[in-house]
Amino acid sequence: MATSYPIRAVAKLTGISPDTLRAWERRYQAVVPERSGRGRQYGQAQIDRLVRLNRLVKKGHAIGGIAALSDAELTTLLEPPASRAAVSAAPVDLLRPALAAIESFDAGRVSDELGRLAAVLAPRDFVHLAVVPLMREVGTRWYDGRFAIAQEHLVSQALRNLLGGMIRLFRPSTPVRRMVVATPVAETHEFGILAASMLASMSGIEAVYLGADLPAAETARVARLVSAEIVLLGITVVSDKTPAEVATVAAAMPAGARLWLGGAGAAELNLSLVKRPVIMLADLQAFEHECQRSRP
Repeated sequence: MATSYPIRAVAKLTGISPDTLRAWERRYQAVVPERSGRGRQYGQAQIDRLVRLNRLVKKGHAIGGIAALSDAELTTLLEPPASRAAVSAAPVDLLRPALAAIESFDAGRVSDELGRLAAVLAPRDFVHLAVVPLMREVGTRWYDGRFAIAQEHLVSQALRNLLGGMIRLFRPSTPVRRMVVATPVAETHEFGILAASMLASMSGIEAVYLGADLPAAETARVARLVSAEIVLLGITVVSDKTPAEVATVAAAMPAGARLWLGGAGAAELNLSLVKRPVIMLADLQAFEHECQRSRP
C-alpha cells in the first residue's frame, strides 16, 4: 500500500505552510489530495510536485502562472536551456531573434520572441537579462540612426503588453506596501517604470501603475486616494517642466509617503524646490534594494 502523509507532515517535507498549501489547492488546484477521516492525505508524487512548485515560487514565478503546468513542464522550468551565466555574458545574442523582428517591423514576432524569453527565464532574470539589455540596445540603435522612432514605439507596445500582464500576475494578495508609479509630464519613456513595477510586485509591494507623461497633480491625487506609502517617478530626460512637476508631486502626495526618483535623468535634476527627503535610485538593482529595505 502506498504511503500517504497528512498536511502537517507535508508542510515539513516541502517547506510550505499548511495555510499556503490549502490556498494553493483551493485557488489553483496545484494538487488534489485524497480525503479521509484523518483529513487531507498526500502521496509521494504530490509531495514531489509541491517541492518543484515551491522552488519555482522562490525563484520568482507566481503560483497562479505555474500551478496548471505538468510535472515535466515544471522540471523544464527548473532547468532552463540557457544558464544565467551564459545569458549574462551575451545578452545581445539572447535578444538577436527579437532584434531581427524589430528591424523588420514584425510586431507579432517581437511579441512572440519576448514571450518565449519570459517563459524560459525566471521573472527577475527576464527583467535584468532581457528587458534591460533590450532597452539599452534599442536606445543605442535609435541614437545612432539604425532604428527609427516607430521601432522604439513598437518595442514599447510589446513590452507594455507583456510586462503589464506579468505585473497583474504577480500582484501580491496581501501587499506590504503600496507604491504609485509614473513619469512626469513630457517624459514618455516607460520601459524603466514598467520593469520597476514588476520587480516591486515580486517583492510584495503593490504597484499602482499610472504610466508615462502624467501631470503632477494627478499623480499626487492618486497617491492620496490609495494611501500610497511610496511614489516612484521615472525620469530619463530632464525638461524645463520636470523640476516643478517633481516639486508639485512632493508637496501634494501623502505626508508620510516617501518619494523615489529613478532613471538616467534623475541625477541631473535640480531638487531645490522639493521640500521633502528624496531617495535617488541609480539603477534597478538599487530599486530592488530599497524595496527590500522598505518591507516592514
